[in-house]
Amino acid sequence: MDLLELLQTRYTTKHYDASKKVDEALMDKIMECVRLTPTSTNHQPYHFFVLSGEAKDALRPGIKDFNMSRYDDSTYAVVIANLKSLSESHLEAVLEADEKAGRLPTAELKEAQAKSRMFFANLHMENGDFNEWACKQAYMAMTTMVYAAAAYGVDSTMMEGIDYGKVDEILELSKKNLTTSCVVTFGYRAENDSNQVNIRPKSRLTIEQLVTKLK
Repeated sequence: MDLLELLQTRYTTKHYDASKKVDEALMDKIMECVRLTPTSTNHQPYHFFVLSGEAKDALRPGIKDFNMSRYDDSTYAVVIANLKSLSESHLEAVLEADEKAGRLPTAELKEAQAKSRMFFANLHMENGDFNEWACKQAYMAMTTMVYAAAAYGVDSTMMEGIDYGKVDEILELSKKNLTTSCVVTFGYRAENDSNQVNIRPKSRLTIEQLVTKLK
């Protein structure tokens, strides 16, 4: 499907068909797309918890009442959590991945990359906005996630109607230097889902309202 067509037809699912389950291999494919999301200086300051079955049920206390039915009827819930502070072990892991990929063929390049990445992380730590910066990166991954799902015919719902503290508590995120950014559910839409674009057309501001061309 053409990307523009995908953007025109993808919508936030309000009602899932609980009898239709997303295959685990397909969910793995969606998450591999997410793994390739671009982030600032390739920091990747996040972690994803893919929940199904009993693990998904255990997270229910962290979901607001108005989201409960769509949460229950979906196959998977993904908790996107971002780092709360600079972690040397995380930066070392990212640098090691760079090296294994062949991006750092010399010791000089490795040192320069490490310094550059540390500079940007420390910049936000010193400014006191590291969590907000890391959350922005998490939302970039969320965007990849929902459109990758749509490309494979899987429906999704981005949920901010959650109890962030409760989700952190259930997954013990503070022990992992993480905090919840959002929750995304995945499944297949109910036949009568009222938010489908053929029933409830997609609404956005016009290109003239959103875009200014400067030459």
